[in-house]
Amino acid sequence: MKSLSVFRSDGTQQSELTIESVRLLENKGLIVARVKEISDRDSAEEAVGGFVEIPPEERYQLEEGAFWIDDLLGMAVLETGSDVPLGVLADVISQGENDLYVVKDEKGKDHYIPAVKEFIAGVDLDKGEIRISLIEGLWES
Repeated sequence: MKSLSVFRSDGTQQSELTIESVRLLENKGLIVARVKEISDRDSAEEAVGGFVEIPPEERYQLEEGAFWIDDLLGMAVLETGSDVPLGVLADVISQGENDLYVVKDEKGKDHYIPAVKEFIAGVDLDKGEIRISLIEGLWES
């Protein structure tokens, strides 16, 4: 990987960065990259709140049951045992121990589903479907 595309939280491209070095802080679950274009704290703060895109052909293979977020976005979300879509995966919120899947229903309302095996019954990238197991109170209309 020679460069990274950095995007603002609204999805617009902020800049293209040239990678000088990369290291893994395994105990913190972080990847630290030194880039040519960011050399001081002020320029680093401009990237806060954005995200980095790694081209699919340069990504490493994830373990079974793990997915790249951009592969999931836009997928149909269905209840286990039903072919009726509940909505589409609009966002993934990564904070805390577990991610939250943001599912936007046909009325435009957001529903928050914890991304844990108790609720995520299956992900089929080929079909573009995520199956969820609902419990009472998890999906409010």
